[in-house]
Amino acid sequence: MSSLKEALLNAGLSSSKAGRAPKKKRRQVRNDLPDLAEAYRARDLDDKAKAEQTKQAKLAEQQARRALNLEIERLLKDKVLNDPNATLPRYFEWRGRIRRVLCTEQERESLNVGQLAVVMFRGSARLVGLDVASTVRQIAADSVPDLGQESSKVSLGAEDGYPPVPDDLIW
Repeated sequence: MSSLKEALLNAGLSSSKAGRAPKKKRRQVRNDLPDLAEAYRARDLDDKAKAEQTKQAKLAEQQARRALNLEIERLLKDKVLNDPNATLPRYFEWRGRIRRVLCTEQERESLNVGQLAVVMFRGSARLVGLDVASTVRQIAADSVPDLGQESSKVSLGAEDGYPPVPDDLIW
């Protein structure tokens, strides 16, 4: 029988593994692409790192604001001129909203002519001298609102008290 088997093998009509079922080919896994679990882990680690960076930035910002508030508090100590018996309001715009400070008649006139200034600190308006306000403005410009003295310095028309009308204005 061996000669018949050899003849068939030589002719290519038979194989040495006759009687066995042919094996299915396995799909090859590409090693250059990470699997899905690794991708999710990498994304989670990236999200955690970004959240930690955001948290650290927020903490640093809060710490800087606290230090700034301590400095402003030190500057305002014993220099606030608010009268506890003041009843006259003086309105001004600060951060897009209309605010008020209660003052006496003298304080209101001093504010209107620019001899006093207002410093917003911890939600309340404090009346202070110009030197204190300029110092606070240097370290925290947003704490000192503009009371509008610049707008009162606009040159008015001689005859009717209104500002001059621009030449290119068409009615």
